[in-house]
This record gives sequence, C-alpha cells and structure tokens, in this order.
Amino acid sequence: MSRRVVGIVFGGRSVEHEISLLSARSIIQNIDSRKFDIFPIFIMKDGSWRKASIEDWVVGGEIIISDLTFLTPSLDPQKPVFYEIENKKVKQEHKLDVLFPILHGTYGEDGTVQGMFELMGIPFVGSSVLGSSVGMDKIAMKTIFRDSGIPVVQFIGFNKSDWTKQKGIVKKRIQGEIGIPCFVKSANLGSSVGITKVKSENELDKAVDFACEFSNKIIVEKAVLNPREIEVSVLGNEEPIASLPGEIIPHREFYDYKAKYTEKGTELVAPAKLNEETTENIQKLAIKGFKATDCFGMARVDFLMEKGTGDIFVSELNTIPGFTQISMYPKLWEVTGISYKELISRLINLAFERHENIKKLRTDFKDLY
Repeated sequence: MSRRVVGIVFGGRSVEHEISLLSARSIIQNIDSRKFDIFPIFIMKDGSWRKASIEDWVVGGEIIISDLTFLTPSLDPQKPVFYEIENKKVKQEHKLDVLFPILHGTYGEDGTVQGMFELMGIPFVGSSVLGSSVGMDKIAMKTIFRDSGIPVVQFIGFNKSDWTKQKGIVKKRIQGEIGIPCFVKSANLGSSVGITKVKSENELDKAVDFACEFSNKIIVEKAVLNPREIEVSVLGNEEPIASLPGEIIPHREFYDYKAKYTEKGTELVAPAKLNEETTENIQKLAIKGFKATDCFGMARVDFLMEKGTGDIFVSELNTIPGFTQISMYPKLWEVTGISYKELISRLINLAFERHENIKKLRTDFKDLY
C-alpha cells in the first residue's frame, strides 16, 4: 500500500508561533514513516504560506524556505491541491491526502483554517469550525459548559470597548460578582498568554490593560484557592475516550507561559495521584465537555480541583494541544497505553473517518419531493 501524504501545517500568525514549531517538529520526528509521507507547510508570522525544507530543522537546525516559493490552496473541492507559486506562476501542484494543522492560538486553532480546509474538501485532523472556534473563546466555552451542567468557576466576560468606555461599571461588576483574588485573561488565547492573577483591587486595572493587548474580549474568573491542576487527553469522534488524568505542579504560583515553556522546575505527574472515583468523574466530565463543544479528533481538557473541598471545575478545553516532547497530551496517552507514534496514526485515521461521514450527507433536495 502506498504511503499517504500528510500536510503538516505549522507556524502561524499567533503569539504561540514558536510553540507550534516545537509541536510540529515532534510530530515530524515521530510519525510512522512506513505509513505516511510528510509535506511541510510553514505559515510565516506575516501570514504567508510557504513550502519548507525541514530535513536539517528536524534534527536541530533551521527551517529553510525560498523567498520565491509560496503555497496557495485550491478551494475547489473537486481538486483539493496546493499550488506552489514561483515568480508569480504555478510551478507545481501538490495533492495531499490529509492535513494535520498544529497551529496553536489565533488564525489556526480558532476555526479560521478549519473553514478553509472544509471548503477545500480535504480531510484534516482535529475539530470542525464550530468546535475550534468555541474552544478558542473561553467565554463561549464556559457558557456552554455551564449550560450543559459541567462545573465551572464563576466568571464574567466583557469587551475591550466596555473597559475603555465604562471602566467604573466593569470594575464594580468584577468586584461584586467575582471578587478578589481573581484571574484576568484574554478570552481567546491559549498557553496562558495574557493572564494575570489579581490579588488586590489596585492590581486590577493593570491586569485588564495587559489582557487587552492580546484580545478584544476579556474574561475574569474567581480564583480557586490552592488548586490542584489536573489535565485529561481526549481522543475520538462520536465515541471519544479519555486518558488517565495527569497533574501539573508548577514551580510558579500558577501555570503561566514561562512555567510551561521557558523555565525548568514545573513537575508533570502522569498519571495523577487520584482515587478511582475521582479519576472516573474527571474522565466523564472531559468527554462530556468534548461532546458539548462539538469537538472531533483530539482535545486536552484542563481541570481545577480545590484541595480543601475536593470540588472539581473544568477550566478550559484545548482543541490543538501542545505536541512537544514535554506536552501533557501525548504523555497522558503514553501512560494510558497509546504510544506517540500510534497516537499520530490514530488522529490521522480519525480525520479520514470524519471526512467520509461528511461526504455521506446530502447537499441537495433532489428526488425528495
């Protein structure tokens, strides 16, 4: 059987561009080369799509691109190809079997490229437009969780314009409904970007101003005192499964960007030390949240567990979780019994499965009446 061609889409315009490169490198290093050929698609920070040479980069060098070599997709579902453009002319057509977007954050994890892939009519790993966009918007996500009976901490959301024009009203609402301490976050970024723990009222203005630098929507959440941070990986389409839970023990006060990626000291415990009943409860909540937000393929669901009471809250869901060598998503599947290499293969197969199910749907009313 001939190997299928997998387009690994990485980079992007997000502030999480560099994390995407680390995730993509790990996938390329671990993909089953007996089954799949790699076609690297590198989205630069300026948003241009390029064909990249990755041989040296994968073993520690740099991504090599030509200033003249651009890629552009065909949106004709009868011909889902990428055109390689050189000197403003089509140099070559590249027909791919499936796409594996490993784009963290905006312009990649938020449904934007997923919509383009849907128009192309090509299978792709991960959630649809709806699941991706909900997964990136913490306000929409937590609203759906809450309305689905999934426990979340008390929160409020507001727009940047509300803060600019009615700061006093917004502050009174935060102080009255949420209180101090609280967390102020950009509503549509991952990797703990644009997040501040506010411990006193005089820190609130600075925290919201900081979050507004990254997003036009802000969410403020009640702080859980002395929480355990638990994570679960979910895999599947209509019948997803959940991994064993893991626990993040940050060396900082909370699991921010530096603790995740740039500093040593954070401890990742997999599996987490939880009793059987708590483990099963967390796994069920992870699957419930996955289904409630219309996710497919993969997601990592994060929880907060209050040490004093044992109360469990779903913090957020990530539809394109980190795939680096230290990332919890693949680590949790490894301790559950699915290797990194097998995990990648399963995700690609799930992409084909979902694509075939979509193709079976009717798109017209012919012969119905």
